[in-house]
Amino acid sequence: MLWSSLAPRSETGGDPMQKIDRYNLKPNKAEAYRAWLQENDQAFRDHAPSGWTYLGTWFTVQGFGTYSVESRWEVDDYAALGSGFGDEVFQRLMQEWSEFGDDSHPGETYLMKGADDVMILEGD
Repeated sequence: MLWSSLAPRSETGGDPMQKIDRYNLKPNKAEAYRAWLQENDQAFRDHAPSGWTYLGTWFTVQGFGTYSVESRWEVDDYAALGSGFGDEVFQRLMQEWSEFGDDSHPGETYLMKGADDVMILEGD
């Protein structure tokens, strides 16, 4: 079982985490989604909630992977997870973003920490 300290980053000196969202797109929306991402990339970076940094979105290729798209965020610490939902621009972007996703195939979300920054507890 893997656990990470719940103390804020300033107390642990730990590295930021990555929040990874994997999901599928609605049929025939990949080109429009890519164009939308390119058009809004800087706005995601400028309007993200405090403690969040947009790292980008990747598309699977050659049929590899269960999901068609993966978006990544760097999150400073656990406190940033509850820092709010960004400003009005960010809220509009997230609403538009959700319109591309295929709700009939739910995706997955991961919160990841580096191997040197995670506490490992052995099972019973």
